[in-house]
Amino acid sequence: MLGISVKDFGISFGNMKILDNVSFDVKQGEIVTILGPSGCGKSTILRAIASLQDEYKGEIFVNEHCLIQDGQKKCHKDIGYIFQDYALFPHLNVKENIEFALYRLNVNERQRKVDALLKQFDLVEHRNKQIHELSGGQQQRVSIARVLAYEPKVLLLDEPFANLDTILRNRTKVWLKKLIKDLGLSAILVTHDQKEALSMSDRIAIINNRKIEQFGTPRELFEEPKSLYIANFLNKINELPDNLLEDLGREVSNENVGIISIDKIEVVNDSSKIKATILDISFCGDYYELHVSLDAYDNKELLVKSYCLKCLDSDEYCYLDINLEDIKSVRKSI
Repeated sequence: MLGISVKDFGISFGNMKILDNVSFDVKQGEIVTILGPSGCGKSTILRAIASLQDEYKGEIFVNEHCLIQDGQKKCHKDIGYIFQDYALFPHLNVKENIEFALYRLNVNERQRKVDALLKQFDLVEHRNKQIHELSGGQQQRVSIARVLAYEPKVLLLDEPFANLDTILRNRTKVWLKKLIKDLGLSAILVTHDQKEALSMSDRIAIINNRKIEQFGTPRELFEEPKSLYIANFLNKINELPDNLLEDLGREVSNENVGIISIDKIEVVNDSSKIKATILDISFCGDYYELHVSLDAYDNKELLVKSYCLKCLDSDEYCYLDINLEDIKSVRKSI
């Protein structure tokens, strides 16, 4: 069953066209991430689905109901929206913030629902605290609890982890993903973080040049990118020069480019391999990142990931081994 369906969506602000002919579906219990650079229109799509943005082209369906009928905008009660800044009321405590979404219930029903949500989101001991007394992770849980209080079927998440530190962000991602799956929600996540998109999503839509350039599972997009833009956006890759591709026995063309992930190039102690001048070595924790230039190929610069530097005879040059099977051919543009 489809929870959300966006068909031929387009929007302009003044004379500036932001998005054009964007279409995608979100199934029940599925997390779809919209990925793209800042200003590409990711949050605008969420705002349109939440009926906070109008004057767009195309149609948006939530649970098979069109949001605009006979020229009238319909605010759909099944939609929950979680903002980047959580949008909590600073003058209300935790319990009162959650209660705000339940004003239609009688006192007893409201209290029972709030107690259940406080327990579910591990907020019981914080129920009477003011918002400024909570950590970022606790504030986020209050925000999500308030949204889920009225039992939406669709969840819109606009950069929900942006204000969390790395450790809390990773823990919260796992928790929120399980919550969405357990409740069977249809969720759209907007982010600019590639790793976040790959780890959270069932499918990903990558926006480029006002359109969705590729839509598919994280594995499909990561392993089979359709264009250089997609490959660069999801992974650290090197674009290999045509003359190197020819020397390796790889066919070249004007439309395509040969790419390789930085961790697929091996640093070896073998002078018969490709010689490269070392421009910089960066220590990255459990690996090193070498910035090198290829002496015999117009000093083309590459990044190489290496877990050991024992094979380096010099800090000035090194030798690289490239396996032909690790090179992918992608279109320069779509």
